[in-house]
Amino acid sequence: MNNSEKLKVVLADRDGFYLQKLKRCLERKGDMTVVGMTDNGPAVLEMIRKLNADVVLLDILLGDRDGFWVLESLKKLDNKCICIMISAIDSDKLVRRAIGLGADYYMAKPIQGELLLERIHQLVDGESDEIHQPLKITKEETLNFTAEEGYQNLEADISATLSRMGISASIKGYHFIRRAILMAVDNEEVLIGITKGLYPDIGKIFKTSASKVERAIRHAIESAWKKNGQQVYFEVVGYLTPDKPTNGQFVAALTEYFRIRQNEISKKIS
Repeated sequence: MNNSEKLKVVLADRDGFYLQKLKRCLERKGDMTVVGMTDNGPAVLEMIRKLNADVVLLDILLGDRDGFWVLESLKKLDNKCICIMISAIDSDKLVRRAIGLGADYYMAKPIQGELLLERIHQLVDGESDEIHQPLKITKEETLNFTAEEGYQNLEADISATLSRMGISASIKGYHFIRRAILMAVDNEEVLIGITKGLYPDIGKIFKTSASKVERAIRHAIESAWKKNGQQVYFEVVGYLTPDKPTNGQFVAALTEYFRIRQNEISKKIS
């Protein structure tokens, strides 16, 4: 198969290492070629237009304009490029927004290479009716806690922060931490007696034990500390600490950070 017959794909993600892995996955069967890779919105839009891409895979979180901006721009241009959003943020609300803006499919990281290739070919071949069902997020993945009016992106911001720390959505600790922060932002008293209160409450939601919740959160923090977690934690708490925080310190620090942000945004709106 020569290059003119291959599907032309553009990739957009802030993680350069992830982009290279994605490129190898797409090109290994020889029927696709990655014609461009970038980490920011305007650049990916320009690549799609100039390179006449057939498919674009993009994350929500990009530098200098996000993935939603790219979708909105493509919609205005009436571009027929197939758009698949791949993100660590698995919010039902964001999935619906992406689809509403023109995304053809939404996949939550980590993704399976074979499934991604299958979905691309189904979309290219016009078999979209067969793949709409997976767009629905399971009950366990959705959040029942609603941010106060004026800060509707709380869930997405928490997910983005954890992702930046290197806490992957593929591990249980990610979901436990996210749920804990949402609960604590809504009611700070849940942080009092975290072992006897918060852990069991999260355990009931996810149908697991309090001890497994504690271990999973501790593992997630340890994993983050080996990656970019320490630097991002410094940005959140405002000071650099050489010691890895305890579960309680970690959740409390992030809760306070998001509560302050929520109050600031609410004040601007009012």
